[in-house]
Amino acid sequence: MKKRLLALLLVSLMAVSLFGGIVQAADNDTFVMGIDDDISDLDPGNTIISVNERVASLIFDGLVEYGENNKIVPGIAKEWTISENGLEYTFSLRKGVKFHNGEELIAEDVKFTYERILDPEAGSGLKAKVSKIESMEVIDDYTIKFTLSEPYVPFILGMTFGVVPKDYVEEVGSETLSRKPIGAGPFKLEEWVSGTRVVLSAFNDHWNKVPKLKKVIIRPIPEPATQAMELRSGGIDLAVNLDVGQLNSFAKNEDFKLKSAPGAGISFIGFNDKMAPFDNRKFREAIIKAVPFEQMIPQIYGLLGQKAYSFVPPTLWPDYREYLKENTPKFSPEEAQKMFEKLKDDGVIPDDFVAEVHVANSSPSQVKVAEAMVTALTQAGLKAETAVMEFGTMWDKLGRGEVGIYMLSFVSDPDPDYWLYRFFKSDGALNKSFYENEEVDKWLEAARLTSDQEERAELYKKVLKQTLIEDMVFYTMAHKNQIYVMQDNVMGLEPGNSLLIPLVTPTANVYKE
Repeated sequence: MKKRLLALLLVSLMAVSLFGGIVQAADNDTFVMGIDDDISDLDPGNTIISVNERVASLIFDGLVEYGENNKIVPGIAKEWTISENGLEYTFSLRKGVKFHNGEELIAEDVKFTYERILDPEAGSGLKAKVSKIESMEVIDDYTIKFTLSEPYVPFILGMTFGVVPKDYVEEVGSETLSRKPIGAGPFKLEEWVSGTRVVLSAFNDHWNKVPKLKKVIIRPIPEPATQAMELRSGGIDLAVNLDVGQLNSFAKNEDFKLKSAPGAGISFIGFNDKMAPFDNRKFREAIIKAVPFEQMIPQIYGLLGQKAYSFVPPTLWPDYREYLKENTPKFSPEEAQKMFEKLKDDGVIPDDFVAEVHVANSSPSQVKVAEAMVTALTQAGLKAETAVMEFGTMWDKLGRGEVGIYMLSFVSDPDPDYWLYRFFKSDGALNKSFYENEEVDKWLEAARLTSDQEERAELYKKVLKQTLIEDMVFYTMAHKNQIYVMQDNVMGLEPGNSLLIPLVTPTANVYKE
């Protein structure tokens, strides 16, 4: 620690210049973290992009929260009951919970929060998680009852959504909320400079814990090398987007802490099922056979993850990985070349066709996979090139159906419905492959209606078999580990839930020594 004091002092002087005096890296009351992309929207009803969701988790609290091992525990709601038929959820709110503007949080705010999400004109990507809500009844200021149209076992996870203040949102509108959020979480927004920083300060009237950190500064730093440099110099306290070589370096350096949680997310390749020739199943199979993924993934990801065969992570059920592994096409460049030649002869692949592999520049591991993939495809007789771009740009192109093959990463709540429904349901909020299959739709809907986990598991196995093997609309690359690399004076910060930044949680209150 001593040998870095001079570097920390120098960085403190630099930070004053960069941030107008608001940041001092050596200040134990201030926590500075680097994230992998810019924040675009802090309205908790819109935060389906992970960087937005993680930052919003510091500003907003929900009726329930994730506790140890991601078990649901009381949040703003101190308790709740579920009717025997599984249709009615009644929540009792804590009294005296305050929003950042001093107003008390009551049941009307909760009702308003979910009305916004359910509003079809709002276009919330969270709607699918709570679409079974048929009605909401405010019984009194501290009691609210949700009635579902039919049983939906994962419903309680939708109660983690951040509650917004009704009066404030009605006064300023949703657009202002997205840029000037007011919640009831442990931190409140002080400043937001797009592309540069988000500055939060401790909310001393938080219903649960007064944060030990007085200020949190979140800096979008897409380049892993830059994050590593900032961490070494003391410019940031936490880095979450380092590549394999950098992780190995920090793991051997006693001046830093490296902590990891297994299999928290998925990195995958998707095909546009409505764009030729990517809509051809044989073409997709040939692409997979042409690339040595089994050899590439361990080399490229290293500490970052493990080879994936299922779309749901190994920390979640159903355990169907062995079947999927055995039935996923194996590397066979000779066979792939023959398949490409036949597809060209059949007119499926045009003579001037070039396969563009779209990937976000904020994901260095995926960029490396894409580059190696292009080399392998070219060697197998298919012209290919990478299309590396900002995540937001790629996301917009995906939404317009302009992308044939793409790479994405995804994390979600600990229930397979949240991993599969939004991607593979015909009208799923994240179905950027425009995939439609009536049987898959039926299985996904049926799995939402039964509380029998074994029955649900069998239905999800059918979905995984159909989408990953029979139709091959996705190819799963790696289950990404959640890895934090931090200064050695950061205390109490543990990875384990990729949906949030766990600075103040039911089990933690991070501080710096």
